[in-house]
Amino acid sequence: MSAADPPSTKTPFRQGDAVKGHYVLGPEVGSGSFGQIFSASTISGGVRTFAFKFENIQATQPSLMNEAIVMRVMEGNKHFAKFYLHGTIRNYKFVTMKLLGPSLIDIANRKPPYRLSLHSLLKIGVQRTEALMGLHQAGFVYRDIKPGNFVFGNTLDTSDTIYLIDFGGTLRYASLQTHHGFDLSRNDDLISLLYVLIELRTGKLPWTSMKTKNEVCRMKQRYIGKELVSSMPKQFEKIEEHLFTRDFLAERDYFMIAKLMKEAAIENGLDLKQPFEWEIDMNELRQVVQKQHQQEMQKIEQ
Repeated sequence: MSAADPPSTKTPFRQGDAVKGHYVLGPEVGSGSFGQIFSASTISGGVRTFAFKFENIQATQPSLMNEAIVMRVMEGNKHFAKFYLHGTIRNYKFVTMKLLGPSLIDIANRKPPYRLSLHSLLKIGVQRTEALMGLHQAGFVYRDIKPGNFVFGNTLDTSDTIYLIDFGGTLRYASLQTHHGFDLSRNDDLISLLYVLIELRTGKLPWTSMKTKNEVCRMKQRYIGKELVSSMPKQFEKIEEHLFTRDFLAERDYFMIAKLMKEAAIENGLDLKQPFEWEIDMNELRQVVQKQHQQEMQKIEQ
């Protein structure tokens, strides 16, 4: 399973640059069509690490300030990164937030067969449903459900917590409402989540190889019904029915969706309180990366 991000847009910022006289940029940790993301720490040498995300002021589809607004509104919800600061520097907008860990696409692509175990899939599904419920209750529609926008925490305490990041739109996981040009609703987020969970379990969706919107739309219409969830636990038939047979603007039962996933876990003898199967490897890697980051920052400060 792999999903390429849009081509990245380079910014003039580099490792070692000071920002607002308080932060110093560390290594680049991500990029995309919006710009670049750097790790950072305080110039005073604090232990806490941050993520600095930069976007050109003249970006044709700006999203950074929307992200800042969402993080501020969702303050206190464990599924959203802690927000610290936003502003402008050298014709670029920036947002400073908690530094997070690997994304679901990173996890899924770490080794063949590029699929997740049922335990991990259901644990992710429950957390994602909870995260979307909080977002929707705050008045937002996510609009960009995809594996790369769900990331794990960057500390031992948060390594099994999923965070929502970014806000934009990806064809593979878009609901049929998106293809028909309608305004998106909360239900569209949940349908996109269902598509992602199916792909994480099976390795691909029936329309993965399709190139145009019309081809993807036709294939999605063909697969409405039990065939789409045939490789999933039987509880997903009820989830699909709940999402596709009611009015698209009707309130969805998040608790029922999460409960059905928990029932699937029990029926298959799975304990969702147990850690993800990759957590031990990831925690060891995290310690190595954090040590390297500290060494890089020490060199910059000297």
